[in-house]
Amino acid sequence: MTTRKLERPEWQRYFDEVSKHLPTMRVGISIMGESIGVQPESEDSVLVGISYDPNDEALEVDAANISHRMPKPKQIFVREEAGRLSSIEVIAQDGTKQIIELRPLPSLPAS
Repeated sequence: MTTRKLERPEWQRYFDEVSKHLPTMRVGISIMGESIGVQPESEDSVLVGISYDPNDEALEVDAANISHRMPKPKQIFVREEAGRLSSIEVIAQDGTKQIIELRPLPSLPAS
């Protein structure tokens, strides 16, 4: 498992590439800050896609039941396990953190 900081110039390319090869996964989104503690935004949704729009300067996570937009991120860190994205930490301009956790869908039992 490795965690690394993405540099701003690679944000769009990284998320475009990840979205192309990301298997169907569950996503959980939490917002953390000194004044608000930990606030779950979405706990167990099916991920539709992740993208960064350089014109709007926003990272967006789309799930089956929610679209979560993070305008003007200050920093983005990604954690990868076995070559696959497992979580994203977005630090906002105000210092709050938004954690996006990705989990594989449960497998059906063998018949």
